[in-house]
Amino acid sequence: MKTSLTPRPLILFILLAVFMIAVNLPAAEDKALDPTQEAREALRQEGLTPQVLRLADFHEGVAPRDFLQRTGAAYKPSYNEEPAIPAQCWIETSYGTQNACLYCHTDYLAQKEHGNAFPLGEDQILYSFPSPDLNKVLWRNTIFPQEISERLKKEGIPLPDAEDLAYVRRDNWQPAYAKARPAGSADWVNAESDEFVLFPALNPAHLFPYREKDPTGGGRHGFVDPDGFVRDEKAGFTGWRAVNFFPYGIFTPLSGSVSGIYIRLPRAFMSQDNRFSPDVYRKNLALLEQQIKNRAFTETHYLGDAATLKVARGFFPVGTEFAHPLHYADLNADGEAGAAVNGVVDNQGETYEFPGTRSRRVKEIRYMYKWKEVGVEDIDEDAFPDEVIIGNEGQGWVDNSVGWVLAAYIEDRRGNLRPQTTEELMQCVGCHGKVGNTVDSVWSFLRKLPGAAGWGEMDYGAYDASHPRRSRLQDYKHASLPMGELGYFYHTVVGANLYGVMPAEIAAELKTYAAANQVSLGLKEPIDAIFDDDRLKAMAAAERRTHLLERQKVMRAYVAALAYLEKDEKTSENYVKGSLLYPTEQTMKSNILLYRKIVLDQSYNLGKDVFGFESGNVPFTLRSDGAVKNAAGEIIPVGEIITSRPYDQEGNGITPTGIVKVNAEGEPVDADGNPVDIETNPQQAVGHVSTGGTFDTLYNPILSDQPLRVGKK
Repeated sequence: MKTSLTPRPLILFILLAVFMIAVNLPAAEDKALDPTQEAREALRQEGLTPQVLRLADFHEGVAPRDFLQRTGAAYKPSYNEEPAIPAQCWIETSYGTQNACLYCHTDYLAQKEHGNAFPLGEDQILYSFPSPDLNKVLWRNTIFPQEISERLKKEGIPLPDAEDLAYVRRDNWQPAYAKARPAGSADWVNAESDEFVLFPALNPAHLFPYREKDPTGGGRHGFVDPDGFVRDEKAGFTGWRAVNFFPYGIFTPLSGSVSGIYIRLPRAFMSQDNRFSPDVYRKNLALLEQQIKNRAFTETHYLGDAATLKVARGFFPVGTEFAHPLHYADLNADGEAGAAVNGVVDNQGETYEFPGTRSRRVKEIRYMYKWKEVGVEDIDEDAFPDEVIIGNEGQGWVDNSVGWVLAAYIEDRRGNLRPQTTEELMQCVGCHGKVGNTVDSVWSFLRKLPGAAGWGEMDYGAYDASHPRRSRLQDYKHASLPMGELGYFYHTVVGANLYGVMPAEIAAELKTYAAANQVSLGLKEPIDAIFDDDRLKAMAAAERRTHLLERQKVMRAYVAALAYLEKDEKTSENYVKGSLLYPTEQTMKSNILLYRKIVLDQSYNLGKDVFGFESGNVPFTLRSDGAVKNAAGEIIPVGEIITSRPYDQEGNGITPTGIVKVNAEGEPVDADGNPVDIETNPQQAVGHVSTGGTFDTLYNPILSDQPLRVGKK
């Protein structure tokens, strides 16, 4: 028997080393099994602390760590397998008159390979959810709103007063900024705080409206200058620039939520020879706008100290930041400044209002950082790891897997901002991940108003509280049909809302138009009945269909006549009517109250959209017309809430949306019943927008540069 010539201590050392390597440094084959490893290592190099988070936790109802301590309320599990899919995706499409699907599920940008690789137009055809549980409607706050009131009552939580507008006029952004960045650091990774590590370095004290005589208030605050640049207390450039963009019809003050958008590029884009240059920064931002909007440009590289960086059409440069405060809508908020503004309470000395009905209180602070370079080939389905996401539970950020870090901070039960849970952040991933209408995961910048009009605070048509029914928002020519962008939205989404629930202000406008044009419209139903959403809830299919087609007839005639615009006698320009953008005081108060109950309940993961707190408030688009089936294949009686939809043996949803005509296999067909290849010939399908329907797989979300002129559609 041979004996080993290797000393025993050395053998033990080698075995120990092998064990340590196995534990800490996975072998090459193990790296292949962990697609997140490379991204995690890169994010760690950026200064973050990434974790691999299980998506199954949401489905299993696992509570986020320290949820009660962080939020002030107990966790309410959603059991939602995919909280990135919003509640709007389950609504009835009002027999194809309500195609809100096309504002996420389209092919245009993917076909152009312009910052997008998600051709999702086919999702307009079927309610094609990919598993049995996803064919259930899991947004309980939306379909069972009474449960919110029941939970609050059980806890003994007093309900908000509908007249308490002081709540939305108290600042919660500045206190959060002071807590997150006490030294005012400007870096994107915030070394001053663990919990608020990605709270954006945009100081709200620098967002005072511009006043020419004394813009800094004697050095006490910053301001947004006439070019949209955010300046500090010494009038120095912070790098942030405000963006004024054209909102989709769903994101107006009528919805109860309004946005600000601010962009900041890395230092190299704003300097020449390592010295700050406003001129270089303007030119680089202008070039960025041209290429993101897919306009013509001649430059191959950016300018100044960024001259070594190539212009990648359809993509933002690495280091781009977006800060996105989401506000309550407040009719007093129109951008005033001074010691006695009426859109702020509890102010200490001089203060200011945000413009555009943007309340002083924010619902959320959202943030995006472009952390790695990607191309079209890097952002398709293969980019997303299965069953996990990279982020940090407790710090409020995730990696969207296609180049961006997303972070968000939301109100806790006391109204203070806290990091969102990973489950809550999945709603952000749903909009800034696998969506057909974003350029490089971004919605807003491709819809920036043309030229100088788009560099400034988001003001929703220059809202003025002294003239609340007047706007200064022009419509812009739509790329596909001879109408305006907002007009096209109304043409394809009869409810003027993603849920199909027409705002009372728009319904009043259309009823007035219908009454004045009743003979030419040839309406068969009473006008009040056509626009009565409550009556539609109890209507069976034939009657409901008739009323909704009549509604569409009025809406489309209204759009074709450009009746949604009104001429300004001084400028001779035509602007969108304020009644279509701004809420009445009653609607404003209702929207605030509805959302505040969710804040008290801390159940954002169950849905942020409610229409009242009784079961009867659930809208008709989530109620059966007597022809809708549930997951068991049973007919849901007229008026009852749709809580699930049928699926096949593989678990995939199989119900046609009604937006386009389909055969027994769920394939879109032409007028002769022949299957249509929607990738090459979508216009041949029955229900296509070109033949009077709403089916549109090639909607172009990039805002045109041409205002719509009356008489020149």
